[in-house]
Amino acid sequence: MIVITLSKVPPSLRGDLTKWYQEVQTGVYVGNVNAKVRDQVWERIIRDIGSGQAVMVYNAQNELGYQFRTTRTDHEIVDFDGIPLLKRLNQVKSPSSKKLGFSDAAKFHRIKMYSKRSKKSKAYQVKMPLFVAVDVETTGLDLTKDDLISIGAIKKRRRWGIKETFSIDPDRPGYFA
Repeated sequence: MIVITLSKVPPSLRGDLTKWYQEVQTGVYVGNVNAKVRDQVWERIIRDIGSGQAVMVYNAQNELGYQFRTTRTDHEIVDFDGIPLLKRLNQVKSPSSKKLGFSDAAKFHRIKMYSKRSKKSKAYQVKMPLFVAVDVETTGLDLTKDDLISIGAIKKRRRWGIKETFSIDPDRPGYFA
């Protein structure tokens, strides 16, 4: 079985590959051809790829059971005791490349805006209403057969803790925890 993945390639190359392979997803081709056809297809990919990228994975008699080829220039395929690995190559940065980003003034402005925003959100939290969680426990879900076990509630003020709690045990009338 052979799998080919393509990205940013001309549509004509995609059309050529559909002669021998089935496109199972955009840019992913799967097929089963002999080694001669596989190598000729790879040569055609290299010739017509333009600025795109391609990877071909195919069956091989090695430790992994497969081999691969790639057109990526930032990686190199190396053989490590019969296991093919991709080695990432160091890219040399040109001295004319300028570091892009925000100026210090823009960074200070953002910090100032975020601190104002966080102060507003804290003020909003103070105005939030109280929150009450109620817990009702029964012996089942049938209203006619099942009994009430207990009722509990927690009243919270904002997010800083519990203000009041209570629970009722119906087996003990007048019992409040």
